[in-house]
Amino acid sequence: MKSELKILSEFAAKANDLFYSKFEHIDTIMGIMDKTLRNQGMKADAITIDCITLDKKIVMLSYDDKPELVDIALGNKKGDIFSSSKHELSRLSAVAIMDIMEEYFIVK
Repeated sequence: MKSELKILSEFAAKANDLFYSKFEHIDTIMGIMDKTLRNQGMKADAITIDCITLDKKIVMLSYDDKPELVDIALGNKKGDIFSSSKHELSRLSAVAIMDIMEEYFIVK
């Protein structure tokens, strides 16, 4: 596993734990795509956090040619993307990812 993906996956796992400790009634599933995208010809890895009951998904992409940046896309299970943004990996943290999860998964 590439070092950027390892860092991102650790942040996402901790964020998922923080989110669950705050919102026990909302289940999420985290996935790591370290070969799937490459088998499709993309030079990238991804972390996904799915909230199946809400049909919402967060995808965090790390590209080989821009390892310092992470694209974070908000979408659904079908693959529709509603918004995306770029973040510096050095500025991300478990708390920052948990904040994104809370903002996207919690209906206000």
